Amino acid sequence: MKTFLSVLTAVVTSLGTQAFAQSSNTPTRVVNGQKFGAWSVSCEALAVNETTCVLDQKLLRSEDRAFLSQVIGFWSADGTQRYLAARVPVGAYLPAGYALRAEDSDEVLNFTWQTCGRDMCEALLELDQDTMQSLATSEGQIIGSYRPNVQAQPVVFTFSATGLADGFTALQPEPKDDQ
Repeated sequence: MKTFLSVLTAVVTSLGTQAFAQSSNTPTRVVNGQKFGAWSVSCEALAVNETTCVLDQKLLRSEDRAFLSQVIGFWSADGTQRYLAARVPVGAYLPAGYALRAEDSDEVLNFTWQTCGRDMCEALLELDQDTMQSLATSEGQIIGSYRPNVQAQPVVFTFSATGLADGFTALQPEPKDDQ
């Protein structure tokens, strides 16, 4: 009986150690409001036990805190493609576009307008690995611009890409098993 208890204790201890090792390899849990550099995580419940999270950065004018733009980073549902979405107040002159570039680069990233609602217009940019790395490792700020209406001069603003790569890594969906 003593031998059986010794073996049982060894097996239980071994299983407990293996379970701990497996749980320590699981991805870190991301929570609503968590920060990745200049980016905040914003999560929304889609259904019971189903949540989606995005990276979010709201850009406000420094003098009066007026809304300029909101930049949102997210993954496709299958976790194979990154996107940046940009939201601006309704009334933006859409033919002028919405564009970004790293301060230390000449490459301009042009977004494609997707939709306008009652309060906002939204543009989208597919973000490949090289472009994301270029933005994330930029020495300076990211420069963005759009034209708020047909007669206005472009609104030009800067924001930080600090934490963008880490945020995308943390939010990447796990591959789903085909069943």
